[in-house]
Amino acid sequence: MFAALLARRLGRVDDERVALHREVLARFDLSTELPAGVSTAELMDAMQRDKKAHHDLTFVLDGPRGVEPVRGVEPDVVLATLAEMGANG
Repeated sequence: MFAALLARRLGRVDDERVALHREVLARFDLSTELPAGVSTAELMDAMQRDKKAHHDLTFVLDGPRGVEPVRGVEPDVVLATLAEMGANG
């Protein structure tokens, strides 16, 4: 769900596409929420160590040309998306 919300925040998908992501996750009985008590610091640390990242934040996101790697995502955009999902500081 985070990836869909991040893609929307970056202007790659619209609300309708986010709703589709939410529906697909629900059909597979997967959570669309962050685990309770998760901190943004822990999440950011893990994201910055991800194997896709090469000195920047990289995510595989839906968009107009389908799903593709998006490099150089600004940390403030990631933090705003995590806050939208209810992550705590």
